[in-house]
Amino acid sequence: MANPEPSSHGSDTKDDLLSSHKEKFQKSKDEYYGYDLYPEREGDTDMIKQGRDLQTVKCEKNVIWCAEKDPRIKLLMGALKSRGCPIDLGRHVSCEPCNFNVNGGYDPVKNQVVVCKNMSKTKNACCNVMAHELLHAFDACRAKVDFSDLQHLACTEIRAANLNHCYFLSAWETGIAYPWNFKEKHRECVKNKAILSVILVRNLPAVKAREIVDKVFDKCYQDLEPFGRRMKKGSRDAQRAYCDASLYGYTDS
Repeated sequence: MANPEPSSHGSDTKDDLLSSHKEKFQKSKDEYYGYDLYPEREGDTDMIKQGRDLQTVKCEKNVIWCAEKDPRIKLLMGALKSRGCPIDLGRHVSCEPCNFNVNGGYDPVKNQVVVCKNMSKTKNACCNVMAHELLHAFDACRAKVDFSDLQHLACTEIRAANLNHCYFLSAWETGIAYPWNFKEKHRECVKNKAILSVILVRNLPAVKAREIVDKVFDKCYQDLEPFGRRMKKGSRDAQRAYCDASLYGYTDS
């Protein structure tokens, strides 16, 4: 979800914040920032009413479980706290209905992770969304990412794909990658996921999105903070990264 840089809320109301966002980022009808993918942030009351109570309760339980049990989420929350951006689940994670094209999003104006309660219905799906979107929050906190800048957006999407997706085991099982070509295939997978994210969020032509991703890919692909490694599915990499986090000043205590 492409949005502007983080904002302090103070006494601002939700309507004030949304109005401010639109004023800054929708100056031109030609610009697109993906807000129609998140109906509660666009006032689509028909979709908001669908299954609100039960889905919200289940989603919020999954969010709490992920924060308590998933080492990726615990590490990211500790890293954000260590950087001066502590996460309050009730304030910074919101369970909402979404367009069927997305599972979650990050809104820097409100500094909130969105978990799509109608799409990310299992604990595993919820944790994967939180890991992806909290990395965007970490980038916003650490690097002051400007999500209206296409190169900034491409970089954080590269990092999210690199650290949370494109696992070797999945690629091997589907015949896409093998031990002798995994490094090349992993880069290709990360690049393609980042391109798709940029296309979805900013409604860009594929050629333009690829050009932007290519421009920043090498530098952003090598940035492994705060995990310090690319995790393999089914391994203990996430737990090891969490255990090592305190060595680098990232702690959730």
